[in-house]
Amino acid sequence: MGHDHDELVDDGEDSFLPSESKNNNRRARFKADLCPQLRNWLVRCSRVHAKICTLVRLYAEPSRAGGQSNLGDTYAARAARGDRTLLFDALNSCSIELGTLRDEVSAEMAKAAPTKAKSGSHEKVAEMTRRFQRGEWLFIEGDGSSSG
Repeated sequence: MGHDHDELVDDGEDSFLPSESKNNNRRARFKADLCPQLRNWLVRCSRVHAKICTLVRLYAEPSRAGGQSNLGDTYAARAARGDRTLLFDALNSCSIELGTLRDEVSAEMAKAAPTKAKSGSHEKVAEMTRRFQRGEWLFIEGDGSSSG
């Protein structure tokens, strides 16, 4: 299923992404009770994925691209001549976004309160089990580390 020329817009960093004003039947459908923060992270991941997939398709079929690039040429012209800066720029912006996402998820997982329970104690094992069930890091800075 191809994209219309107008569907790929040049809006800066996300210039290879399909316009969000179009209805995309392949868009993920999340459960209504999904945590809004998790939903946001997943949407951002899917945008990175879409950007890379669109770029790969662009090199395969340069006529799919729309809009001007920052270098003045159209994306189609740059892809047709095998311009590697398109790939580099996309990989760079995607790695920045994925790094930001990774850091946000990690920070959220690290919000568990430390416990003074001693390592190996039933209390410590029970707390680690609860952390696992909540999707938090098992080992939190400030946890008691004495063996018991």
